[in-house]
Order: sequence, then C-alpha cells, then structure tokens
Amino acid sequence: MPDRDSSSVDDRQRQAVVAACRELARSGLTHGTSGNVSLRRDARRFFVSPTGMPYESLEPADIALVDIEGRWFGPRRPSSEWRFHRDILRARTDVGAIVHTHSRHATALACTGRGIPAFHYMVAVAGGSEIRCAPYFTFGSQQLSDAAVAALAERKA
Repeated sequence: MPDRDSSSVDDRQRQAVVAACRELARSGLTHGTSGNVSLRRDARRFFVSPTGMPYESLEPADIALVDIEGRWFGPRRPSSEWRFHRDILRARTDVGAIVHTHSRHATALACTGRGIPAFHYMVAVAGGSEIRCAPYFTFGSQQLSDAAVAALAERKA
C-alpha cells in the first residue's frame, strides 16, 4: 500500500514540474514542445516532463517518474532527453532540478559552438568565468548526455 505522505509529496513535485514547464513557455524560453524540466525525487529516481506534449495541456499525472536504470513509470513517455537529466543528477548530487531550454538566443549561441564569455558579472553565478557550450550530438543520445555532464563540471549552467 503506498504511503500517503510520499504520494502527496510526489503530487506536489509533479505539479512543480508542470508549473516550471508552463513558466518556460510563458516567458518565451521554449516554444512548442521543445525543452524539458526534471526534479530529483530521491537518490534513484526523478520526475521529468513528457515528450511531445504542449506545456499548457500538461497535468501532474503526465509527468513521468524515471529511475536511474532508465525505466519510466506513468502514462506518458519521458522527454527524449531523459538520459542527460539522469546522468547529470547521478553525477551531481548537489543538483535538485534541471531546466533545459530552447530559447532563440541560447539556440543561436549554441550554433556557434562557443561558450558564453564573462561579458557581465552574472556569468559568475553559473560557477566559472564562462558558460560552456557542449558540442553537438543527436538529441537523446548518450554522446549528448556525456557532453552535457562534461560541460557542467564545476558549473551550474
């Protein structure tokens, strides 16, 4: 029998993912069904937004629970980028949530293959003298996940 307290916490965490997804869309940081959000549940599991679903139609039940082995639970498939959410959360115990955006400006900068230099003191908030750019690999691939983990070493962005 499920524990009522953990079920209530799970519902709140799923709602938090929905709220974050909707805020990404509302603020123009993502378009259509691009981008994704995850939230650590515990040491072995995380919640992640579903693949291919408009954020305005999301409900908490749509948020998949994924374990560290990559098995997912729920009525919706997790984001195609679930791998890098898993791998970042596994590599970085200090990280509790991940926001992956496809804003126009971030996408344009990523196409250059260069990091974002410290043109403003706020870059230091990310944990270094620049925000690194991971090299391009096919979405959802282990190569992209490995590159994202490497780019985030000692960084928050």
